[in-house]
Amino acid sequence: MSFYFVRTPRVLHWLFPKITWRIKDSESIYLTFDDGPNPEVTIQLLDLLKKYNVLATFFLLGKNAVKYPELIERILEEDHSIGFHCNEHINSRTLSHTALLKNFRLPKNFPPTVLFRPPYGKLKWWQYNFLKEKFPLFGWSIMPGDFDKKISFQQQLDRLKKSKAGDIVVLHELPNTIELLRTYFEQTEIKSFAKL
Repeated sequence: MSFYFVRTPRVLHWLFPKITWRIKDSESIYLTFDDGPNPEVTIQLLDLLKKYNVLATFFLLGKNAVKYPELIERILEEDHSIGFHCNEHINSRTLSHTALLKNFRLPKNFPPTVLFRPPYGKLKWWQYNFLKEKFPLFGWSIMPGDFDKKISFQQQLDRLKKSKAGDIVVLHELPNTIELLRTYFEQTEIKSFAKL
């Protein structure tokens, strides 16, 4: 992802009203994690969330969910919520109708009621119109850029610290995200966190 908005502009909220970009009238922050489950990261992430008594939402890739059903089980046992992030992490704008349907088909072991976030947050107009009838669609209001190697750890942390009540924060299941989140919890006054 070369260009991204750190804070999602309101024009996107207006253009895509069936996507939940933030939770209005909420006193909580909604931490979300894309691209898992991944045993190298998910276990540490769950341990960290448990330590700070924080609930979150995991947008999982189908191919990873099939490989690591025990991680899905632990996520649910610890009362986090799960969303679907496609089977493969492919920009949906590049997919034909047939390929799109294949990538958006839930694997058998995936929880039956799920939230949905497309990879990169990108959809063609017809895809948006198709998916809004199938899933509750979720975007985000804050993207700290934990995947972005061009910005410093401190820049990522400063962006994360700007999250406020009602924000949906998108992070990723990456090794550096653990340290980013740990530092955030240690340096920030305890806030209210919730799952979607």
